[in-house]
Amino acid sequence: MSRLKSLKIKNYKHIGDSYIGFDKLENLNILVGQNNIGKSTLLQSIEMLISGNENSREISTDTKLEFGFCPTTNEIKNAFDEYKSGGQIGINHFTFGQKYINNYMSFEFQPIRTIGTAQITLSNIPGISLNQLTFNKKVDNFEHLAENYLNNYIRRLKLIKLSADRNLVPEVQNSNRIVSEDGTGATNLIRQYLNVANLPNEVVENDILNALNQIMKPENHFERIMCQEIETSDGSSSKWEVQLVNENGKIPISSSGSGLRTILLVLIKLFLETRETTNSELKPILSNTVFIFEELENNLHPAIQRNLFEFLYQWAKKNNSQIFLTTHSTVPINMFSGRDNVTLTYIKKENNRIITNSALSFIENEDILMNLGVRASDILQSNAVIWVEGPSDRIYINKWIELYSSGTLKENIHYQILFYGGKLLSHLTGKVDESNMLIQLFRANLHSIIVIDSDKTDSKKRINKTKQRIKKEFMQNQAIVWITQGKEIENYLSRNIFNKVYNVNKQIGQYEKIDDFLNENSRKKNIGKYYVTNKASESISIAKEMTREDINILDLETQISTIVKQIKIWNGIQ
Repeated sequence: MSRLKSLKIKNYKHIGDSYIGFDKLENLNILVGQNNIGKSTLLQSIEMLISGNENSREISTDTKLEFGFCPTTNEIKNAFDEYKSGGQIGINHFTFGQKYINNYMSFEFQPIRTIGTAQITLSNIPGISLNQLTFNKKVDNFEHLAENYLNNYIRRLKLIKLSADRNLVPEVQNSNRIVSEDGTGATNLIRQYLNVANLPNEVVENDILNALNQIMKPENHFERIMCQEIETSDGSSSKWEVQLVNENGKIPISSSGSGLRTILLVLIKLFLETRETTNSELKPILSNTVFIFEELENNLHPAIQRNLFEFLYQWAKKNNSQIFLTTHSTVPINMFSGRDNVTLTYIKKENNRIITNSALSFIENEDILMNLGVRASDILQSNAVIWVEGPSDRIYINKWIELYSSGTLKENIHYQILFYGGKLLSHLTGKVDESNMLIQLFRANLHSIIVIDSDKTDSKKRINKTKQRIKKEFMQNQAIVWITQGKEIENYLSRNIFNKVYNVNKQIGQYEKIDDFLNENSRKKNIGKYYVTNKASESISIAKEMTREDINILDLETQISTIVKQIKIWNGIQ
């Protein structure tokens, strides 16, 4: 399924006559939007493509899918015969077709066949001329290429679903090994893997248990998963129930929270249902499996959500599977920005139409958060954001704010510090109307402060154009931009600090590199290099030694005073 590169749909249920869907597909595909906006409807396009089902009452002759893939050499050879020439193509067919090997192309597919109309037609091949595309649309070989791809690959995929309306409940024993999307049959499947001789019980006792503990840490730790018969008081058939064992004893799954039941259902789908194929050895065929999980975050603590989403991300990459998640949680928007093998697609209603946008990060898409009913500052758990280059900057600035505010201002309560990384500075902007090719800091939180190393090596050198632009844009928005008066943040460290930590009774120069300064003045060999390679741990040691008096250097006190005053205003603190 990872070879399917895009998928869109139109004219289906309340989806109008413009295509919406996934511009790009990866191992993990996250669909974000409000409740009842149409996430489940959009995902039915996947089922439609895999099953080719045209019997749904909502499908009409106007319903169409657009899918994209990159054909392999064999697929091109099968569609463009190397022993044929002439016809529509004129030249040798394979000679014509081979230039499209591994090139992305998209096709339009009509689930309901209509007389006189091709069911599959070429839609686009980016990078070729309009004349060439028009010619290619008349070449039947492209239709054969897409038909072969659907029949030989897509239609052989296994689809596994877990809907938002689900539960894991006690069940009467039977030999069925089918699990419905609402969780029906899951208890029975676990019972069989634990108790039937020819089934590998270690998948439950080891694999699922380890995964469960990985996701639930540090909140819970379970020692065993069991499935036991429970008595009924009304004389009806006895049922079996999943039991989790921890240090306090057995916990019936019916007594557990719905969030824990959801996690177990996900793991049953991943580890057990994938084995229920025509494969006689019951080995999972994961690369040919598509998973659809809906609203997994319901009744899960954000920390557990992060663990679960991270587990699914790593699972999909490791097994080359494809997972689709629907969510109205803000957690994945934050944690997956900039990650490889992940897509974020945002679905919303605009001008009475359902539309989708590819979302690169929560920073670029404050409107996602707004439509989810969450302000950016709620996501950041703060009324202010301080953007810094790296972890050591965060440690120093936190300490200076603590000292200057006498401990009244705290990170994660009154403000949040986020990293932009020095090399990424050229991609940042303080404008709210800038091209979306730049990461708009003010889209994350209008209460933004940015701290930038000047990187000046002497008083005559000017800061570069990127930093000048950032400074101008922030100041135009009445925000705070702090460009260090010295070369970098370490040039604010006092003589007292260097004496305490490194036994160097000397003040670092305004434009001096800290590694050169330490190497030249410390008795310890290569201590400067050690600092640079261990900035985070060294900055923690240094911060512990700081006092209020250490702020009186260069413009440090002025900058920290301005920041503290502004954070107090943003937090309503007098």
